[in-house]
Amino acid sequence: MPHTSELTEIIASQTINTLFQPIIGARGESVFAYEALSRGPSDSYLCSPVRLFEEAKQQHQLFALESICRRRAIENFTRQQLPGKLFLNVTPETLLQADHHKGLTLDLLNNYGLQPDQVVIEITEHSPTHDYELMCCAVRHYQGEGFSIALDDLGAGYSSLRLWSELQPEYVKIDRHFVSGIERDKVKRDFVRSILEIARAVGSQVVAEGIETRQEFETLTDIGVDFFQGYYFARPHPRPVRSVSRPARVVLKQSKESREMCKDDGHIGRLKLDIPPVTPETLVEDVVDIFEQNEHWFSVPVVSAGVPVGIIMRSRLLQKLSKAFGRDLYSKKPVSQILDQEFMSVEHHMRLETVSQQVTQRNRHQLEEDFIITRNNYYYGVGQVIDLLKEITEMQLKSAQSSNPLTGLPGNVLIQERIDQLIESQASFVVCYFDLDNFKAYNDQYGYAKGDEILLNVSLLLKKHCHLQRDFVGHVGGDDYVVIFKSPDWQRHVQAILNEFSQHRLNFYSAEHLRDGGIWAEDRFGEKRFFDLMSISVAAIDSDSADFSSAKEVAGQLSHIKHEAKHAKGNSLVAQLAGSVVNLFSESEEYASGAR
Repeated sequence: MPHTSELTEIIASQTINTLFQPIIGARGESVFAYEALSRGPSDSYLCSPVRLFEEAKQQHQLFALESICRRRAIENFTRQQLPGKLFLNVTPETLLQADHHKGLTLDLLNNYGLQPDQVVIEITEHSPTHDYELMCCAVRHYQGEGFSIALDDLGAGYSSLRLWSELQPEYVKIDRHFVSGIERDKVKRDFVRSILEIARAVGSQVVAEGIETRQEFETLTDIGVDFFQGYYFARPHPRPVRSVSRPARVVLKQSKESREMCKDDGHIGRLKLDIPPVTPETLVEDVVDIFEQNEHWFSVPVVSAGVPVGIIMRSRLLQKLSKAFGRDLYSKKPVSQILDQEFMSVEHHMRLETVSQQVTQRNRHQLEEDFIITRNNYYYGVGQVIDLLKEITEMQLKSAQSSNPLTGLPGNVLIQERIDQLIESQASFVVCYFDLDNFKAYNDQYGYAKGDEILLNVSLLLKKHCHLQRDFVGHVGGDDYVVIFKSPDWQRHVQAILNEFSQHRLNFYSAEHLRDGGIWAEDRFGEKRFFDLMSISVAAIDSDSADFSSAKEVAGQLSHIKHEAKHAKGNSLVAQLAGSVVNLFSESEEYASGAR
């Protein structure tokens, strides 16, 4: 064979170069693992891994070559003290080689101080064998030695779903074919979603490899892929990067925030239609064909380099073509000459209500026209006004049925739904329970009309001192309210609410009651006693301080904290933070310290 001596020299001299490519997780804090990639000498014909391993297979030197590759990979991984796991590529056929040495990988790990749980065996085929039993044998062999398993090139034709379902590897890697241009291809997105569903069912995690663009990365994070690998993050290198790049961290952070913002199903992105865009160079006659094949599409977006630059409305296009000589004039022209550049574009995380307001502010002749939905300014999908109106109507009906009739704030059902959604999405939040003290005595003394004024005043204060796009204000009923804060400076907002309420309450009492500091009224047992001026007791709990599984658990814990808060005189804030219940503010203590 022409390269026999060259391969023999490589194996004898062990001149294998090891490169590492990082694999990052959806959390994005650090590199999750490195895949070791082997190359022949840079000046050799066998530098290419495809040529190198094909030559080794033909010469029955596959195990000898892979043994050197594994040794070099483990040696360089430990010498550089790289963080995370090590993915080692293994060819199933090596088990059939006459020189195969059982336990080689374990021996290497022992020599270099690594444990099997730090290594993932990536079962790879450099050429199709169609040997299911051999693949099973390879997986079981390494599972028996305590290694995690990754199946490579899922969907490329060699790894079978049958193997996946029966052996249930810890990781599966999606072939580059299904990653390339996924943001523009609905079929590829649907394929990856299906793979994720199967992975969840069998307990596997999904690695998308071959990611080269930000758009591909954003789409895969949107879909929910677990791990990512590709040139977008880093090219294979002997001394690889040790941290996730800033652009990648930004995408992951935005994706996490977007998922949290969209978890309540109130975002416009969930109404998107996956209409493949055309480019400005696409011919008008090709767009006509698209409309004829898709009768329910009212528009086609025009996108350049992932960014929307215009939209083609079916009605306007047909109007142009229906005029005298219309088809002759336009059919062979690019759509750049007829597209509408004044189109409505909204980010996918925007609230339905906000988008609805923008729609109604358009010119009358544009009211029913489709709009483009973007994700970080890149094309994401198309929205139809009729779908938006249906959702808004349903939301209004549901809100009306579940809201407090006096304040119009979401009631108990919607509050619980919101907390459950945040728990499910693993978002960080703080729940504050606002309980109006001495309200019954005031209500009995001044009447229900004045009492309702107080309740409305409190609801307005809560909304005033919250970020309504981020935080959630609800009315449990009576004089009890709940605010779910996602704002990090929630304590400052609560303090502002309490301070302003202290001023507002002065307007609701007579001069005599203000002078006395309260009123005499009957308690719940019919006994006459003195009640201080109204105040607010706030019980708060940070989601990071406890592992809650439902809103009911949150409510149960808050009731204990509220009991502590109501022991203080005047406005108070008691919170459970980092597992401990602390008194963050007490009006009575503030007065006492002022007196001193």
